[in-house]
Amino acid sequence: MKKSVQLKQNRTAKINEWDSLVQKAETENRSLTADENANIAIIRGAIDSMDQEIENQEALESRMASIAGSSGSNVDGEEKEKEKVQRHFSITKMLRNALENVPQSGAEKEAQEIADQENRNAGVNYSSVAGKTRLSVPLSFIRASQQTVGQDGGTYGGSLVNNQAPRLVAGLEPKLMIEELGATLLTGLTGGDIKLPVSNSYAFEWLAEGANITPQKNEFNGPTLSPKRAGAAVSLSNRLMMQSSIDVDAKVRELLARGWENCINSAAINGPGGIAPMGLLGLTGVSAAADVAAVAATFAKIVELQGLIEENDSTENNLAYLLHPKLKAALKTKSKDAGSGRFLIDGGELDGYKYRSTSLVPVGDAAGTPVYPLLFGDFSQMFIGQWGAVSFLVNPYSEDLADSVRITVNTHADVQIANPKAFAKNGFLTNG
Repeated sequence: MKKSVQLKQNRTAKINEWDSLVQKAETENRSLTADENANIAIIRGAIDSMDQEIENQEALESRMASIAGSSGSNVDGEEKEKEKVQRHFSITKMLRNALENVPQSGAEKEAQEIADQENRNAGVNYSSVAGKTRLSVPLSFIRASQQTVGQDGGTYGGSLVNNQAPRLVAGLEPKLMIEELGATLLTGLTGGDIKLPVSNSYAFEWLAEGANITPQKNEFNGPTLSPKRAGAAVSLSNRLMMQSSIDVDAKVRELLARGWENCINSAAINGPGGIAPMGLLGLTGVSAAADVAAVAATFAKIVELQGLIEENDSTENNLAYLLHPKLKAALKTKSKDAGSGRFLIDGGELDGYKYRSTSLVPVGDAAGTPVYPLLFGDFSQMFIGQWGAVSFLVNPYSEDLADSVRITVNTHADVQIANPKAFAKNGFLTNG
């Protein structure tokens, strides 16, 4: 990242700090206090200083770019260099180096440096742990139970070892549909919380000639993306770690990526809130169908959700359905009516809207009745935020009796819905 970009991000943080002081006074319907005015004066001085530093840095970068032959070559060069590092990066080699106390070099060292910078930009700080090695990998480079070589006849990883390069088969993982439905993924976030601006419409009024208009003040009161920690502990056998196969390295990355994506997508659908994101099914403000007990899925039940969205004047940018595969299978065999011969799911659409199915949608109500939730809404109102890089803590001694290595993975992310009214749900549909 260019230094000027980092400086601008720092300046933006100061401007937001200034704005927060002003907004607080306006919300409390009062003037700024003497202390607040003093703080603003300090902030303005810091911003003025940053303006000059940014101007100097941009001038330097412009001259450096002209020497390179193009004003945009620095940015393009950074991205190309990162892509080059990613092509040569091996996560298993990085882990082996850590286990053998060998200093990182080549692409692995550069990946660590890129990830460290991402963490600094995001304000993420992982403390060191005695006797363990802390590694960081950019999330873009990653994109379970114990993985071993010979245990259980290959069930836990034996198929990865072969006299020739192994041909790997992906496990049975849920399909990840949130981003496909239109959710906005924000990576490389810096600093702390990210406010999502949401505002109600301004109301017009009819007036007599010469009458005064009533002034309106419409606050932007959206939810806040706040970094939440997600982690996993993965055990890799030493025999697997010794493999230099490109396929093995790709498989380890794939498993990590799937685990992470499943975590985020599951949280977006049914997260419990608190230290985890709050998912759509439990989110306050999402419109609910009238049903409170198990009921057969019919065309009327599907259309009811569309009515709830339109009733709330929600946007129509990216409307889609999300459902469980068993409910999808049932809707593909159910007719819309007695005479048309058309099914509820027909031609890849559900009543004219795109849909996706995933086993990440939970099954069953509180009493254990096999019901299947159906979600409908504008998925462009869903935001997924990710801060910093992925951290790996390597502990070579935790599972020494099993000749394995425990690797603890940590990262920070959040899911927020900018406008809950843009979604509707029915949690009581059956597939009968």
